[in-house]
Amino acid sequence: MDVVVARQPIFNRSEKVKAYELLFRRSMNSTSYDAFDGESSTIELLKSSLSVIGLDILTNHLPAFINFTGKLLRDEVPSLLPPDKVVIEVLETSYDDAGISDIVKDLKKKGYRIALDDFLYKTEYDNLIESADYIKVDFLQLNDDEKREYPKIISSIKSNLIYLAEKVETNDDFLLAKESGYSLFQGYFFSKPSSVSRKSFSIRKQFILNLLDEAYKEDWRPTVLEDMIKKDLSLSLRLLKFMNSVYFGFRNKINSIKQAIVLLGKNEFLKWLSLIALGELADDKPEELVTLSILRAKMCENIGQILGKKQEDLSNFFLTGLFSSIDALLDRPREEAISELPINSYVKDALLGIENIYFDVCEFIVSYEKTEVDKFYKLLEKLNLKFDDVIKAYLEAVNWSSQLMTL
Repeated sequence: MDVVVARQPIFNRSEKVKAYELLFRRSMNSTSYDAFDGESSTIELLKSSLSVIGLDILTNHLPAFINFTGKLLRDEVPSLLPPDKVVIEVLETSYDDAGISDIVKDLKKKGYRIALDDFLYKTEYDNLIESADYIKVDFLQLNDDEKREYPKIISSIKSNLIYLAEKVETNDDFLLAKESGYSLFQGYFFSKPSSVSRKSFSIRKQFILNLLDEAYKEDWRPTVLEDMIKKDLSLSLRLLKFMNSVYFGFRNKINSIKQAIVLLGKNEFLKWLSLIALGELADDKPEELVTLSILRAKMCENIGQILGKKQEDLSNFFLTGLFSSIDALLDRPREEAISELPINSYVKDALLGIENIYFDVCEFIVSYEKTEVDKFYKLLEKLNLKFDDVIKAYLEAVNWSSQLMTL
């Protein structure tokens, strides 16, 4: 049985991630969370998906919004989940089901938070609104006037509701939603530059780019890298902390910068330094943009491993995913942003949209994130991948990136 497990961030007004919507699907063709093989199969889906990695890892200990149809609600499937960690998202296809408002009211009494998905108001839904904590409004379905008016209309029925604007695709939509009283936001607005401008790099950022440039030279010179890193106390401490973390588990403590560089080796050092560079370049951007980039990087590397690529080539997959949103990070046109990165021509080509294996893998992963069905299956076939392997690779990447963000 194919089981899709993905997550989409939910932001607050300051562009901080406050929750994740978890997408559980039988396959990429499923447009909703449905009881596809009856109650037993649905329960197994939830059990297997959550037991592989766990809610806390998938959501970084933030609330999980999870979709439920009327049948799943009637079958009491939400009872499998802890009330303090989830938000029960009632799908719009079940609003007219007989007795649904009573079921939702009972869930509310048991301590579950309730969200009404893709909500389009009708007077018949007033009882549902009474049990709701969140109202999700699909911005692609409404014109600008309707987007502004929805919170006012529904607030007249129940106060202190939290309004979540979903499918917010542009920064203009984000600004409109904030002005109209929405508190939470979901969509891909953060992955595109809000404006195109030329910003000069700070001395700190320029130092990191110079260090990257040295690290990527064919002539691998650990001594030169050691001298450069030693000039930056923060970077030195971060490298030693990284090397002495449980991630590596060395028996003896690593105290030398050069020893750390040599132990990592060129490919792993490049990955570590690129992660540091990404964080430095994105210090004024939403944290989730960095998290997404790191997740993509590891997912690309995992797919490269599944494809049987050599160890020395895996860093190219990693870097393609890592810098896949570089234009948004730097608020510069993609070609300009990529031209300043000291990465090899294969990765640059992939980031510029020139088809090669790195481009295909990165596009495949983005199609998975966005559940772009046709594109996903086309690339799945082109890359000769197995669906189950992709799911395992994604969960492993989520786990890895979550651990890394705590180091």
